[in-house]
Amino acid sequence: EISHAMRRYLDMNRLALQAVAPGGILLTCSCTGLVSEADFLDTIRRAAWQAGRIVQVLSIAGAGADHPFLLHGPEGRYLKAVFCRVEAIQSAK
Repeated sequence: EISHAMRRYLDMNRLALQAVAPGGILLTCSCTGLVSEADFLDTIRRAAWQAGRIVQVLSIAGAGADHPFLLHGPEGRYLKAVFCRVEAIQSAK
């Protein structure tokens, strides 16, 4: 179920963001085809808010050229990797 997956992504990213020191880098990935890139980024944003962090997206990547996908459905682009710089909310002022 997609809502269960989204809750798991939220929980995992919140815990990871709490563990990363301010100024650190987080790589978070999804291989769930029914989770769009926009939904995954929104989950990271919500996790950052819950963790008291600010996230700056440095790069968004996906599958390499050797992993083609069909245009018939968005789930073909299921691999997502987001590289982020993590800051504490108070240090971003």
